[in-house]
Amino acid sequence: MKTLKYLFILGMALFTATACMNDFDEPDFEQSPFGNNEIGAANTTIAEIKAKYASVISSSSVAEVTEDIIIEGVVIANDESGNIYKQFVIDDGTGSIIVGVNDVGLYAVMARGQKILLNCKGLHVGGYGNLAQIGGLYNGSIGRMSKTTFPKHVKLVGKPSADYHGIEPQTIDADFFTSANKATLPRYVRLSNVHFEEGNGINMYAPENEAYNNVVERKIKIGKTNILFRFSTYADFANETLPQGNIDIVGVLTRFRDYWQFMLSSTNDITPVNN
Repeated sequence: MKTLKYLFILGMALFTATACMNDFDEPDFEQSPFGNNEIGAANTTIAEIKAKYASVISSSSVAEVTEDIIIEGVVIANDESGNIYKQFVIDDGTGSIIVGVNDVGLYAVMARGQKILLNCKGLHVGGYGNLAQIGGLYNGSIGRMSKTTFPKHVKLVGKPSADYHGIEPQTIDADFFTSANKATLPRYVRLSNVHFEEGNGINMYAPENEAYNNVVERKIKIGKTNILFRFSTYADFANETLPQGNIDIVGVLTRFRDYWQFMLSSTNDITPVNN
């Protein structure tokens, strides 16, 4: 009888302990522990912020954002492969913009397909070689914001999605380069049925013996327009062989002054074309 009474008391104690544990609030997995969850909804598009600071960007100047400007975008390119350095790119359907942060391994929180909110007040907007960028002030020019500043200005929204929440690259051809407004760059694009001029089955993306300042330039030609691809010797695909033949390639079309350039995030964005 004493044994049954003991087991009853023990069972009640375990039930009470479990009930007490359930009284604690469950962790909120909807909010990321990284960033500033107090940032509100977007009130400006990427196209609008580039238009607002168009004269600053086009003159490769820099200006501090003093208004309450919040933009939203999806990460379309980051530094995971090592080809892009201390930057990532976001797109909101109206356009793309580069965000510079003085830190490495950004892809750990800025995964491709991650939607974010960026509070631009207190950050800087400027033109690097006339290309739009958000970051910090560096020697009177646009540079990268500090890694301690960054989390105060960003909020992660939901989880990364492989479909980029409907963000689609714009397919461009030779006609694009005769009429494009370079002020709208960077732009998320697809180059269709193109090939690397150096793709001979031997040349690699970025071998160290061909590098200048750890960069090797490769070229794709569309019509009469040359597009330079700057590949880093630190990229995890640096010593892979350039693809031969025609390919489709998705990435970020940029510029440095009057030169067209292209940012490739990963070789997974290259697809062979069977002609």
